[in-house]
Amino acid sequence: MQNSVVSGKKDDSLYGLLSPYKSNYTFIRVLISEEKQSIVVLLAGNPKIFFNMPEETFRSYRSLRRLEIGVPKLSIKYLSPENLIAVLGPRLGFNIPPETSVVVNSLNKDGYYRVESPLRYKMKILQGVKKLINMSPHKRYEILEKYFSADRVHGND
Repeated sequence: MQNSVVSGKKDDSLYGLLSPYKSNYTFIRVLISEEKQSIVVLLAGNPKIFFNMPEETFRSYRSLRRLEIGVPKLSIKYLSPENLIAVLGPRLGFNIPPETSVVVNSLNKDGYYRVESPLRYKMKILQGVKKLINMSPHKRYEILEKYFSADRVHGND
């Protein structure tokens, strides 16, 4: 079997189609605060950004570990945070009421995206995070297709 790069043939398999986006990642961090009765989901394209966040804002929060969330990792390969937000919407497809959540898009300024909700929606948020992380490669490719087709439609207006 020849390597598609060496032979010059186009790789039409799903992973071949996704390979141009292999440098894209979305890193996820979930924080909870019993004191503030709040849960926060943070997205970033680089995990280093989580360490540069304003400490006073998240002083009363603690970060949930992978095992507490029930996922094998806290990142999504092939997709950037911008891809997810543009296709899934500002609440990332989480099944929470819009009036109860706060969305802060600081991707351009600070490099992170934040969805905050009352702690009573913890299970719905965690289910949404699991769904994002466990997304199939086919679904990831669909999101990329929708993202770029919407980008072309808006770019031609």
